Amino acid sequence: MKRVVFFADILGFGNLSRGSGAASALDALSDVARVLSKDGPVSDFLNRYPWEKRFGLSDSLFLVGTDPIGACEAAAEFFFNLAFYNSTVDWAVLMRGALAFGEVQYAAPLFPETAGANLAGEAVVEAVTLEKTGGKGPRLFVSGAVADLIMQNTGSGGISWILDRCSENLCELLWLLPPNPTRINGGMVGQVADAVVRLFKRYGGDSQFSAHYVAYLDFVVRSLLCLREQNLNEVKAVLRQMDLERIELCGKHLMGVPGVPVILERLKSLCE
Repeated sequence: MKRVVFFADILGFGNLSRGSGAASALDALSDVARVLSKDGPVSDFLNRYPWEKRFGLSDSLFLVGTDPIGACEAAAEFFFNLAFYNSTVDWAVLMRGALAFGEVQYAAPLFPETAGANLAGEAVVEAVTLEKTGGKGPRLFVSGAVADLIMQNTGSGGISWILDRCSENLCELLWLLPPNPTRINGGMVGQVADAVVRLFKRYGGDSQFSAHYVAYLDFVVRSLLCLREQNLNEVKAVLRQMDLERIELCGKHLMGVPGVPVILERLKSLCE
């Protein structure tokens, strides 16, 4: 049967797990579970898409859906909700994911005492492969087949506006922006963007995590360049919330870090 598979895992989970009692890893898992929970006063708003099956083991998620576009919208909203949930603290749970469409088969669990089902199929393999090879940072990739389905069914509207094509077989969803361009909330986007600036200042020069946080800031700037084509006023509102002086100072200090010079150039063009 043909299904869309959303695979995601927590970046740096191995390092988080090495602390005493794996406390940081458990905190990260708790945040993810809270955002994906079906219980609570805002669960219906946060998890409107009816995933057919949901699997989780350690930090890896496999969510299976029947509608590629709906699944992409749900995955993008999940990434944004997680980032917004973490935007008021000094650290963040970073996840990277991918969506693929193709054959999926459900199977009996290997160990019934700890799971209800298992899954296999080409879409599972492709989603995992894309997530591993797509790039650093909390990115959300989609296969070329999923991107084609999005363009065929939404044309120039809907979620296609946040679809950034990396290559013929790989695209990225700019999840900082809403799937529906009419639902942009500059205040919420700005809060997440400003949190990313703080994370960049704190971890941009870190030997273990630098690549992810530099890529995160680059992702924010690229997303705002996309938003500028739709709503310049919202971009200005977001920029007012971001500490641009902090980016410039940190950026000059980290000019030797791969990716930072490009970010500063993109930010300069964004502010013109």
